[in-house]
Amino acid sequence: MIFICTCSQDTTTDLLLPFLGNLPTFRFNIDKPEDYVWMFCRHEFEIKNMRSQSVINSQTLSSFYLRKPIYFDGLDVPKEGSLADWCRKETDELFKDLYREYESRNQTALVHSRNTQYGKLRQMRVADSYFKVANWYLFHGALPKELRRGKWVAKSLTGTPIGKGKMFFTREVNPTQLDLAYPWFLQEKIDGEDEVTVVYVNGRLFAYRYPRSAITDSEDVRKANFDDPSKWEPCELTTSEQAAIRGFMAETGYRFGRFDFIRKDGELWFLELNPNGQWAWLDEDNKDGLISSIAEAIRSEDQRHRQMAADPRPSLCARSQAAASASL
Repeated sequence: MIFICTCSQDTTTDLLLPFLGNLPTFRFNIDKPEDYVWMFCRHEFEIKNMRSQSVINSQTLSSFYLRKPIYFDGLDVPKEGSLADWCRKETDELFKDLYREYESRNQTALVHSRNTQYGKLRQMRVADSYFKVANWYLFHGALPKELRRGKWVAKSLTGTPIGKGKMFFTREVNPTQLDLAYPWFLQEKIDGEDEVTVVYVNGRLFAYRYPRSAITDSEDVRKANFDDPSKWEPCELTTSEQAAIRGFMAETGYRFGRFDFIRKDGELWFLELNPNGQWAWLDEDNKDGLISSIAEAIRSEDQRHRQMAADPRPSLCARSQAAASASL
């Protein structure tokens, strides 16, 4: 059974589930703990959905698929803390640790945490070998002199809210007016024609474009996307662009992710790779086969996990240890 760890507002999972067909799945919405009863102890665990009465346990979980276990309704936590925040953090840590356990067993599907050490800083340094990358600076306390000229946009390293219902959106700024008591991530502005996003699924590429002219009040396409996601349309990639994307993924070790680029004068400029990015809005009707491709990738990995669990032969590591012991 595939354990899908997400939240109740994850419409991507809503669209994906029908494509998994009769494959047994258990959806856990971390923001709805009242819907579940769970028990973990020394050698086993069991989780029950009190609405559907479905159950998953340590014997039936074959793959762990990490989707979006987040809380969309933010909390204003006072400085002394709060009981609601404590409950969230306890639940969050439990299921993060469960994910880490199945990752150590190589039983995760599609999203693999061992590659998440490639944050935006390291991504951009790797990307220099494959794409155009605009100049960027991370700084605090003092303004680099290079930022006193040119156009710059402020970005965020994380998706952390900056207040209840408030997110940090990418936008053009005047660096000389920034409060240097805060940490800043600035990148040189790219005046391109299109936003381009590419979903990579085990070597397959699904590319889409969004005209920059449709982005009016912010540099952040996410904000425009909330208003009119229909402006995303399929687009073509050159052979060299496809090779660059595959090279980047091979070097970083990812098998899935969503790239964000800007196309300027016919060339792709790298922005970032989201190793667990949203994707369903790009192909809601599966006209391009994006959803079915992701479903097939999950299905294939789950089948491999089941075969490994059913194979009575000792692992290579266990055989090597046995051989070493025998030689002593």
